[in-house]
Amino acid sequence: MTAPAPFAELPAAPAWDYGGLSYGLEPLTLPVAGLPLPRHSAGQLGRAAPRVPSAWPSAISRRIRAINSGGVATEHLARSEDPAELFGFRWITGHQVSFVLWVLMAQALDDHAGGRIAPEELAETLPLYVRGYCAMLLYSGSCPTAVYEEVIRPSMRRQHPGFSGSWAPDFRPVRQVFRGRDGLPDLLPDGRPLAEALELHRHVHESVAARLVPGGVSLLRQSPTRHRNTRLLNLIYDNYFFTLRAPVSWPEVLTQLSRRLVAIAQDLTVNGIDGGFPHEEAPGPWQDAVAGCQARLEETLAQIAIHAPAQIQARLQATPAERTA
Repeated sequence: MTAPAPFAELPAAPAWDYGGLSYGLEPLTLPVAGLPLPRHSAGQLGRAAPRVPSAWPSAISRRIRAINSGGVATEHLARSEDPAELFGFRWITGHQVSFVLWVLMAQALDDHAGGRIAPEELAETLPLYVRGYCAMLLYSGSCPTAVYEEVIRPSMRRQHPGFSGSWAPDFRPVRQVFRGRDGLPDLLPDGRPLAEALELHRHVHESVAARLVPGGVSLLRQSPTRHRNTRLLNLIYDNYFFTLRAPVSWPEVLTQLSRRLVAIAQDLTVNGIDGGFPHEEAPGPWQDAVAGCQARLEETLAQIAIHAPAQIQARLQATPAERTA
């Protein structure tokens, strides 16, 4: 049986065009974690190779910037008055964007290891995706502490009492980069941007964790249940975050990413990063770095909308020998 095609139509209307209703969710379709994405999805075999249309990355980037600058009238966008609705949307959608960024990072690392991209390109690509993930940490974790405790955390506990981010399948191929154990910044022609992005990630991650889980006790540490079946835990994690696994193509992944980037920009335009609800400030030495990342959040989305398709289009246009090297 052929896997159903992912919902990957490019957003076009100025009104909300995601999830079927304002702040609705969409399933994300990705390949099995750790496997390179094919040029074709299962339903496209035997047909012309899919291409990333040359005009839409710039169009999506311009739209995100226009939304951010007020170029899209706010009467087209509905403000959310329900914190459970708004921050539930952000928790799922922000994580889905993070998964795509990890897949893009893993592909860039694989292309570099195979000699398909130059070290200079990797040095440009990785810092942007790391900063994008930092932005998604702030976006996903933008809920007030009370909403996290009363809505988000119980929803994960219902999936599994020891629910853990360590179960994320797509994080494994890039784990060493974020943990700084591969010495990658020192191996690049100019590793300073990557080193700075990784330091920013550490600050943002610690800041969000300190605010949402002040006691520092995760569900995994609280739970007496310990499962060793990694495949089952990966499935539970994917199920919670509306993520399906199928042999999708790069253009399908990129259009799914674009849908989410536009929806996030629309949300931030009408609701702001705090959603209009009172927030607690986490104490700690992170505030300047976090504030800077937060101020650049939508611009980072616009940069990713341009860079990710360019990275993948170069791969799609490579010769068969280069693609499989």
